[in-house]
Amino acid sequence: MAKVQAINHYPLVRENLLAIEQETVVDMLLSLDAKYQQLGDYVRDFVNQKYGQKNERFAGEGQLLLFPSPEEKPSEIEPTSESEDKNANGKTVKKKNSGHTRNQFPSELPRVPVVAPPPADSDLPCLCCGTVRVPTREILQNSRYEFVPASFYVEELYSVEYKCPNCPQSESLIACVAEAVENGFAGPGLLAQVVVSRDFDHLPFNRQSTIYARSDAQLSRSTLCDFYAQVARILTPLYTLMHSILLKSKVISTDDTPVKVLDRSKEKNIKIGRQWAFLGDAEHPINLFHYTPGRGRDGPLDFLKGWKGLLQGDCFSGNIAICAAVGTVLVACLAHARRYFIKALLNDKAGCNQALLMFQSLYEIERTAKELEIPCDELKVMREQESVPILETFHKWLQEKYAIAQPKSSFGKALFYCLNNWTELTQYVNDGALRIDNNHTEREMKYIAMGKHAWLFFGSDKGAKDHAIVLSILSTCRRHGVEPWSYLTDVIQRLAENPGCDLDELLPYNWKQKYPSKTLPEIAPISASRKIA
Repeated sequence: MAKVQAINHYPLVRENLLAIEQETVVDMLLSLDAKYQQLGDYVRDFVNQKYGQKNERFAGEGQLLLFPSPEEKPSEIEPTSESEDKNANGKTVKKKNSGHTRNQFPSELPRVPVVAPPPADSDLPCLCCGTVRVPTREILQNSRYEFVPASFYVEELYSVEYKCPNCPQSESLIACVAEAVENGFAGPGLLAQVVVSRDFDHLPFNRQSTIYARSDAQLSRSTLCDFYAQVARILTPLYTLMHSILLKSKVISTDDTPVKVLDRSKEKNIKIGRQWAFLGDAEHPINLFHYTPGRGRDGPLDFLKGWKGLLQGDCFSGNIAICAAVGTVLVACLAHARRYFIKALLNDKAGCNQALLMFQSLYEIERTAKELEIPCDELKVMREQESVPILETFHKWLQEKYAIAQPKSSFGKALFYCLNNWTELTQYVNDGALRIDNNHTEREMKYIAMGKHAWLFFGSDKGAKDHAIVLSILSTCRRHGVEPWSYLTDVIQRLAENPGCDLDELLPYNWKQKYPSKTLPEIAPISASRKIA
């Protein structure tokens, strides 16, 4: 019955549609098509996030196809394989790939000789004359890695009292062992191990507690939390010095990531805080992290108080507000703009390919400059000669495509992002000290993302601030290739012995110059056999 009513209703609908003006119908169809495209983008993006590749690699046909010369046609360019070559007769010969070889053993690792045990007494007599055979030489059979698990030991600290032997009533002098934490039961090595395991190896305290228990060291999770807080307190003067050095940078790169913080006043007992990363330039190679309870501009503004320079980051409204308050210019990240076209590939493959090829040309210029180690002043000239013409062509292309694109489609959003932030995106060509993107800062944020899967949340705002202090030291060590455990062990001990020592010497890049290689403990041979003279 319902089907019959619907069929009878069709003539009425048809009459109503015919009564509508043609322009109105066209507008309705365009609106429906835009809604369809938008829903299609949502579905494709969801499916790609769940089942697609996570990388942003783009396999283009090469930069020569972007602006080919009139005498050179794209069809004449044939891709050549790296594994192929031509012999003297002009025939293509496939190169033989080099086989896999072992990596060389590090020279600083100690060598422990392991000599083969002697054969049985019945096998020693010579088969010819019966004389007992004796060892004459040693032959290197093989070299291999071996591992000795970490072990705990207890240090018993003794203070020594000094008295005058001739004056029993005189005041005595007591010499004490320097302690990083007064009456604490963790030495510098253990404190460094707890910190490095958590923020360098991403092992939460409950896993560390289980690992240490296998070595008969009963250290609860709350105890390890106390150790971590003690290390943050010890490193605070060094963090303050690094902050003052960072504010001298001409260019500071920044990014932020959300972190969960325990808060009993909230509905789910969790609030969302922010960890900010601030990376100094090449002359001030400092990586600092700063925690704020929210994402407002007040926290970063207070952290950057007194700084004048160029801020590089994404086009987040807070960054724009920070630049306006500081009186500086925001340098946007081209990788963010490129990412929009990567996401829109399924929406408009032809248009996105053209945009990605232009990005590829811009990045090839930066890659060439890096390989040739071109200085900043020459890099600025190089960008003006090579990058600016590509950017001008790109900007004109964006305007033409945006005029006919669906505004709410993923391709239209990519075009709008570039056009709306064009001044900030092209700011990098004005100074050779600037980078084309902010990927170096985003890489540091990934270590926090990896850690969040392990420790889940912070127990308080103070815990998040302690994490920012410790992570700043470890991130700067990673930037300069400093082994973190050796560095922290030495720094904690030296600050315990002399709190007023020169902190400049303890900066990771200065410490590395004084200690170019970490000191490894000597390992006793596991065999009593020695080389035969």
